[in-house]
Amino acid sequence: MNDSIFPYGKADLHMHTRASDGFADVQSVLDRITALGHLDVIAITDHDTLDASLWAYQRRHRYPFDIIPGVEVSSLDGHVLALWVTKPIAAGLSLAKTVEAIHQQNGIAILAHPFEIGVSWNLFWQHLHQPEVIEQSGVDAIETFNAAIPTPGSNLLARRLAHVLNLPAVGNSDAHTLGGIGSGVTHFPGRNAIDLRAAILNGQTISAGRKWSLPDYLHYLSGSLHHKLATTFDLSRIRLSRS
Repeated sequence: MNDSIFPYGKADLHMHTRASDGFADVQSVLDRITALGHLDVIAITDHDTLDASLWAYQRRHRYPFDIIPGVEVSSLDGHVLALWVTKPIAAGLSLAKTVEAIHQQNGIAILAHPFEIGVSWNLFWQHLHQPEVIEQSGVDAIETFNAAIPTPGSNLLARRLAHVLNLPAVGNSDAHTLGGIGSGVTHFPGRNAIDLRAAILNGQTISAGRKWSLPDYLHYLSGSLHHKLATTFDLSRIRLSRS
């Protein structure tokens, strides 16, 4: 989208570091965002840990973009981006309980990639046939563009879900590599975190972006395979040592 005809801010609110399953440390992620120069607001949302996000948030004054503290919470009913939170949110709760815990910190809860079958086939069908679970949870918005997910049509279904439930839409990169950062974005009126928060709550956001590049997918797949092999090898050594 051409910034000259679309003078809104850009946010990427879903990315990962080595604190969970990303492949870059938090400092490298922040340096990459600085070099890109086109993001106004970002959030690091590692899986079920705030460590890297809070490290970045504590140094937010050093960067030319706003940094929101956040985490991707593994609820029983899907992954939830918890934004503007600084205390851990327990994994394994229902969607409603997860959203409640986020709201208790005055945070915003966004249902992430609701139709990615790689997360769960059962959740795919639940979100498709029981959208009332999402509606009744009190979730604030839905991620309708995720640059990472490979499932065909999943972003389209997410957009349709947001429309049916009349919920705000956001777009994110879900970056696990430096190259993926900024591939998915949320456009919003304004340029800072305060403006973004108001835009989400008022339904004034627009999701957009492009899929990860092939090198980013290959980097992610090779890194994931390496991690799984290393974990398996370590577990094998543990079993041998106990025998």
